[in-house]
Amino acid sequence: MDLKQLDYFTAIVDEGSISAAAKKLHISQPPLSTQMKSLERELGAVLFERGLRSITLTDAGKLMYQRAKTILDMASVTKTEIDSLGRGLSGTLRLGMVSSAATAHIIGQFAEFRKLYPEVNFQIYEGNTYQMLDGLKTNQMDLALVRSPFPESGFVCHKYQEEHIVAAGIAGTLPQNAGIEEISGQPLILYRRWETLVRQIFESRNLRTTIVAVVDNAWSSLQMAKAGIGIAMLPESFVTDVSGMEMWRIEDERLRTRLTLVKRDDRYISNIAKIFFEKFEL
Repeated sequence: MDLKQLDYFTAIVDEGSISAAAKKLHISQPPLSTQMKSLERELGAVLFERGLRSITLTDAGKLMYQRAKTILDMASVTKTEIDSLGRGLSGTLRLGMVSSAATAHIIGQFAEFRKLYPEVNFQIYEGNTYQMLDGLKTNQMDLALVRSPFPESGFVCHKYQEEHIVAAGIAGTLPQNAGIEEISGQPLILYRRWETLVRQIFESRNLRTTIVAVVDNAWSSLQMAKAGIGIAMLPESFVTDVSGMEMWRIEDERLRTRLTLVKRDDRYISNIAKIFFEKFEL
């Protein structure tokens, strides 16, 4: 197995057929088919079923595609880093981020970093905390901005100030000093990760909840709340300074979270990632 075979395989998957991949790669179809058969023999598995006009990935093929993408990405980043040695800090920082980390303040930190190191570029991956941690484990990214709580074993964590998860809605939706009783009577928009916790908190106080949406993305929660669909449960820093919105705290110690910048504790990271990890502040 070599990088050329992996590049050929991902091209076939991306293009949907061997013939289309051959055109993109500027090679004839027979040698491309030969390379794939050789790869399958080495792996001892069929990677895709060949149809008249398209291919269908097997389970082994789906796994191979994910791994091939990661390996090719790592090879590209490694070459860039080696090429940049001796030319100052330059290259690409591969950073994972949860959606609720994309605040004006944090994006401003990226801008400040680029002012100091204008030859550094960002490759941003977005998803939930567990997807970002998986990305670190598979070397798809160098660092990740995630939210607590999460299993910290195997990671080095740069923790930032703890904050409340708040109820956020259109200004005037609730009384100024609204408490959990008033919030429980409103249609709620819940971030999926905290759905069970929020339900438990309201149920422990014998309060009824009306949940109108459960979402995976903080931006989706915020936009639905801004549209008047309901009250969203979000990290306080994510809602701060959003025009036309108000926040109400639910006094419960379980409704707290903190952003954490993490890296793996068992692998080399680039100088770019090391410096960003040390300099990034909230």
